[in-house]
Amino acid sequence: MDNGKPGLKLAIILLISALPAAYAQDGAAAHTIPHTVFVGDRATLIVPLAGFPGQGDVEIPPGQLPYSPDIDIHRVALERRPGGSRLAVEFAAFAPGVLELPPLEVAGEVFSGLTVVISSVLAPSEIPILSPPALPLAVPGTALLVYGTIAAIVVSLLLVSLVSLRGHVWIRGWLAAWRRRRMLGAMMGVERRLRKALAKGAEPREVLDALSGEFRGFLAGLTGENCRTMTASEIGRLVGCPHLQDDAPGGEFLGSFFDRCDGARFSGRAIGGDETLAIIDDLRGFLLAMKALNRAAPPAAAAEEPGTDGQEQAA
Repeated sequence: MDNGKPGLKLAIILLISALPAAYAQDGAAAHTIPHTVFVGDRATLIVPLAGFPGQGDVEIPPGQLPYSPDIDIHRVALERRPGGSRLAVEFAAFAPGVLELPPLEVAGEVFSGLTVVISSVLAPSEIPILSPPALPLAVPGTALLVYGTIAAIVVSLLLVSLVSLRGHVWIRGWLAAWRRRRMLGAMMGVERRLRKALAKGAEPREVLDALSGEFRGFLAGLTGENCRTMTASEIGRLVGCPHLQDDAPGGEFLGSFFDRCDGARFSGRAIGGDETLAIIDDLRGFLLAMKALNRAAPPAAAAEEPGTDGQEQAA
């Protein structure tokens, strides 16, 4: 029995010397610098070793550093010192908790099972309870734009409905009244121009010729009839324009007016300035009366087509 004891002791010594990279007496000797490592911090794991005599550091080449999904390893070195050897691993972790480093092979020895504790920036008790996301803020003026658009659409629909029902009558009447006011304004301008020409010494016959032609053209535009080729009596029976005879000055004003005007033009006698001025005054009175009637006429009456009244009376 005693002879077997030296052999057992030798076997134990050989087994201990064959252990890869024997750590210090227990795992508690390993530590990190700094002591507390947070996510993203760069730190160094120091593992004291025994049984690695010699001098000089041995490092893993940068291109051969092992890969880990949660840990970036920047440097692995076996540092040999007279006071004792140690394994130094520089790393940066990107996940909290206990992380295991991949196996490290240095100087023919493999170090595995090394772990580091990574702390979170926020402790569990310090993690805030986030409130629900706030509702998106509306751009200033959005409400006005939305409600204004809705109001514009509603008003447009009402206008379309109104036009589809009775709007065409009103529009036609408005256009007819506008056209009549425009023609009256133009004819009154002719009357003023002829009056000034007569006052400056223009030939009365030429003034009456211009007055007759312009007035006939004006009546043709109002009634839709070819008044330029009508005689005085035919124009006197003209009823195509609303209120043209009944409310005009003198009742049968048109017939008597063109009788006087054409009589003076074609009589062959000399025409006095006073006689011409009186004819111009009569024209002015008629135009003013037509202007007042046109202003007071309702849209429905203004919308009547030229010649309608004359056709009805002729029937």
